[in-house]
Amino acid sequence: MAAGDIHTVPRGDRWANVFEDGDRLIVSAGTKETAARMGRELARLRGVRHVIHDRDDRADAVARGRDLVRG
Repeated sequence: MAAGDIHTVPRGDRWANVFEDGDRLIVSAGTKETAARMGRELARLRGVRHVIHDRDDRADAVARGRDLVRG
């Protein structure tokens, strides 16, 4: 997995976008859909993958550009 990939993950009652290492919060949102939309755009701009997690924090889907691949 490329360094700098962006992950959309659950954080309490919100959803957050974090870098691959999980240490740096980029942005958070009230819904998974909003956070995923922001994360996908950030990943597109950075040229990295966007990994969307489920509520149990397991990787659920990976977006490469405009393609969404279910995991």
